[in-house]
Amino acid sequence: MTGRTTDNFSRAPRHTSGEPKGEPSKTIWPPPSAARPDREERHEVVIVGAGLGGSIAAYRLSEAGVRNVVLERGRRWPIDPAGRAFPAFPSLDERLIWLDDESTPLPPLRSTPWAHLLEVMEAVLPRSTGLLDVITEDHAVLVCGAGVGGSTLVYGGVLAQPRPEAFHRIFPAGPDFELFDHVHYPRARRRLGGALFPADLLGHEPYRAHRLWDQAVHASGLPAETIHSSFDFDAVRDELRGDRTAAAVIGQYHFTGCNSGAKISVDRTYLARAEATGRTSLRPLHKVTGLSADRSGRYRVLTEHLDGDGKVRERVAFSCDRLVLAAGVHTPRLLLAARETGGLTRLHTSVGEGWSANGDHITVLRTKRLSAGTPQGGPSSSMVHNAAGTVGLMHSPVPLPLGGRDFMCLGMSIPEHHGKWLWTPDGRIRLEWNAHYDAGTQRQIQELTHKVARNLPDATEVVLPESRPLVAHPVGGTWLGKATDPYGRLHDHPGLYCLDGALMPGSTGAVNPALTIAAVVEYCLDHITSDFLDDTP
Repeated sequence: MTGRTTDNFSRAPRHTSGEPKGEPSKTIWPPPSAARPDREERHEVVIVGAGLGGSIAAYRLSEAGVRNVVLERGRRWPIDPAGRAFPAFPSLDERLIWLDDESTPLPPLRSTPWAHLLEVMEAVLPRSTGLLDVITEDHAVLVCGAGVGGSTLVYGGVLAQPRPEAFHRIFPAGPDFELFDHVHYPRARRRLGGALFPADLLGHEPYRAHRLWDQAVHASGLPAETIHSSFDFDAVRDELRGDRTAAAVIGQYHFTGCNSGAKISVDRTYLARAEATGRTSLRPLHKVTGLSADRSGRYRVLTEHLDGDGKVRERVAFSCDRLVLAAGVHTPRLLLAARETGGLTRLHTSVGEGWSANGDHITVLRTKRLSAGTPQGGPSSSMVHNAAGTVGLMHSPVPLPLGGRDFMCLGMSIPEHHGKWLWTPDGRIRLEWNAHYDAGTQRQIQELTHKVARNLPDATEVVLPESRPLVAHPVGGTWLGKATDPYGRLHDHPGLYCLDGALMPGSTGAVNPALTIAAVVEYCLDHITSDFLDDTP
């Protein structure tokens, strides 16, 4: 059936002895010895994060016979047949924003519509163990998923593969593109439930913008392809017929989740299969607050077990022989804090460096051929590239009132400069990065946008105010082959692994990150699963 998979296959807080158990933690990193857990557990393998990388690791290890425990700070988000699992725009509620007190910024004076909207909501909505983690840094607003499924709960579902030229640019020393093209990309795409955008949807009114976009892309003569997405398109057709809650067809499938269940997140693919083996134990609402290693080489993971309102129920320490970090944007931050506070002192000096927004840049085109009051359905239908394959551009539908007559165009390129996470003297971690680092790639994206716009009837560019950009694709900070060996083993710490988007070298090759992250994690596990089998009775 179209779109259905068939393959069987946190910032750490300060703790003090007098701190009340039920109060959320502060945002200053502690030395490992400062935390006093209420109880301890011992396991062979612990995985931090139930998003893309963590779910793949859990599946691959469980299939190999390795028992593992997955720690996830967020809650489960099971699809509700009534279509009320996620907070829907504009009726947003306390389920939207993750509770961390570190992400309650004052909105900037000037901001793009999405960034400003998210900042305002993040500051005024009631806090809970919500869906979106909004991290506001000096020059960027970072957004990622918080929950079982990670950012696949809130991303657009695009599974785009980079062109060979772009892949070689970001991985000049390997891995091999031919191997990925024939093995790891197809495997990851299949296991994520990937399917091509079907042509029959273009005849429906919610997809009028897609039809115009595809025509303009074809007329441009530039390299382009139909997009694979992790979507059940039969469910999208159900939405069009009124047999399911409207979600994808009105653009409500990213940032706020997809209430129809049409988008397929990893808790329904990789992680579901891992749990079905009986060898993966998932612990939702366990927020990691610190990492360390003892003299014997065992790792210790400090957590806060939360209730649904974010209150601390208990503090639990997990010890393990092998530790897999797959916390996404939080992985380099956890590692940096552990290195600087004495928990993991031998980590490579590059940990925290090489961070980027994936070379993303948003442009908006407006045309009278679209109605201001007509919602735009999702997911995206096609992607266009420059001749060199180092810039990608797609129309990214968004819900009203931000869609309507506008094409929200997401461009992606390969940044020339990268930022880094820094440890500050007061025990905090901040991001040193500025959108001006991507000035060259932004110009390339603008040039590609103009080439497509020439073929869009009456299209004019909407000038966006200069502001802190919204970063939906944070990557890097623990580079593959630099902070780790070629397969994700962190240097000088046997049994410690990074298997997530932090491995990416500041870019995923001018495309959305999900497929390349999944393929890289699959590739790494092809080589390191034997490490875990050495410990299996």
